[in-house]
Amino acid sequence: MKVKEIASLVEGNILGDESLEISGVTSTEFPKNGYLSFVNEAGQLRELENSAIPCFIAPLESASESKTLIRVKNPKKAWAQILSVFCPPKKFKPGISEKAFVNPSAELAPDVTVEPFVYIGENVKIGKGSVIRANSYIDSDVTIGSDALIHPNVMIYDHTVIGNHVIIHAGTVIGSDGFGYVFTGREHYKVPQIGNVIIEDEVEIGSNVSVDRATIGSTLIQKGVKLDNLVQVAHNVQIGQSTVASSQVGISGSSKIGNCVILAGQVGIADHCEIGDGVIIGAQAGLPSKKKIPPQKVYFGSPARPYEVERKILASQPFLADAVKKVRELEKKIERLEKNANCAGKA
Repeated sequence: MKVKEIASLVEGNILGDESLEISGVTSTEFPKNGYLSFVNEAGQLRELENSAIPCFIAPLESASESKTLIRVKNPKKAWAQILSVFCPPKKFKPGISEKAFVNPSAELAPDVTVEPFVYIGENVKIGKGSVIRANSYIDSDVTIGSDALIHPNVMIYDHTVIGNHVIIHAGTVIGSDGFGYVFTGREHYKVPQIGNVIIEDEVEIGSNVSVDRATIGSTLIQKGVKLDNLVQVAHNVQIGQSTVASSQVGISGSSKIGNCVILAGQVGIADHCEIGDGVIIGAQAGLPSKKKIPPQKVYFGSPARPYEVERKILASQPFLADAVKKVRELEKKIERLEKNANCAGKA
């Protein structure tokens, strides 16, 4: 494609050669002649003047002496849009494999794709354009919306509800029992998990994720949520719209996560926590039971504290050994002074 055509796709303005031919998309770490990349900050272009990459998507205020620029409000988003044009997602041929099992009571739209060795149980409903890939298991009374993509070896338990344009990657389990037991003093008595999981539109769930069904009611993942690989979502958890959770996040039962929250890698959230909208939880942070975090705050550390508090604690840690040494020296000095004072008083 020519630069002029690409700019029209992303509503960008051109600085440089609009007739320049672009062969593909790359990143600044892998420069290729004839390819296009992006920068998030205008200042980055100074370091890339000698790069083999001839054209960059860049912020609106950008300028360059040697590169053609397509200037946009959000360079990374524009780069992703163009990436999907040059490397479109895989297309699947509609149809049901002869090697799949589909219960006669299931309702599948005519253009659904069902690959070999898929199991689809009683009363399942699957909307138009959805794809169920090989070896996946769809239990009874599951509803899947339109244009969903269920990758291989996904397990979806009964009564799960999945919306439109949902992507679930390989090895993920949706709707398994929540971790609910009553300890009698001698044994852990299982609490029946009779609820379900609801996943709203445009959610993407990575590989090897577990989302547990509710004890009663629903575990709810709202519109636009993105869960990375190896995330655990326990029973009755609610995750608000457009929240993201990085790898190895664990969310315990009945916790409520607000909208547009960022949970960095290995965050642990205990039961019945409440996290407000727009909160950022730093990597490896730990929240104790029933912790409440107000909207728009940044927390990290274990136990998690506000950023302005935890950063001071971390900054002081390298000096703790010296501080302890000084305190012990002062204790000995005070002890000697008190001893001398007592001796003087007796004299």
